[in-house]
Amino acid sequence: MRIASAAVGTALVASALVAGPVTTASAAPLICDPGSRSVSWVTTSHSRVLTHAPKGLEKEYSGGKKTYSKTVTHEKTLSSSWSVTGGASAGFSVAKVLASLDAHVEGSYTHSKGHTTTKSITVTDELTKKGRYWFYAGRLKASGYWQGFRCDRGTKWIEQAHGTAKTYGALVEGTTRCGEKVSKKSIANLVQKKYC
Repeated sequence: MRIASAAVGTALVASALVAGPVTTASAAPLICDPGSRSVSWVTTSHSRVLTHAPKGLEKEYSGGKKTYSKTVTHEKTLSSSWSVTGGASAGFSVAKVLASLDAHVEGSYTHSKGHTTTKSITVTDELTKKGRYWFYAGRLKASGYWQGFRCDRGTKWIEQAHGTAKTYGALVEGTTRCGEKVSKKSIANLVQKKYC
């Protein structure tokens, strides 16, 4: 009887060791740092914008190395900002949301709230080849609809807020000669399409 009881006791201990504590076996795996925030994007878009009206030379350039300057007048103002259309914004900021937007669209954009200049700009460039030239200034712009999530107890993400955001890139200025090959994604290409 003693041998049988000992055998039964040993089997129960072994079974408990294999199964482990019930709380450990049923605990959900950690997927994030508790209390941390994350931004995701439902939609995003980006485009090129001529912030100043391009200005061409009075006549076709005859060729040779020469420096020209033209003043282009302000035409469009871009701004960078965010909005919270639902939920609580605690833990999120304009810098966090715009930095995330910058990382999700092509190009490089500002992470702070602001707007582009409303003043005229003088563009200077050295011309060499014969042709029709346009002086220009423009920027990239991006926008999107964001969702903000909070890590709950390290086991799941819970939506905390959502809204819209927009931003702009660095000033791009220069000249383009009608007929020359430029990147289809460039401000120069936009100028050629509209003015050449």
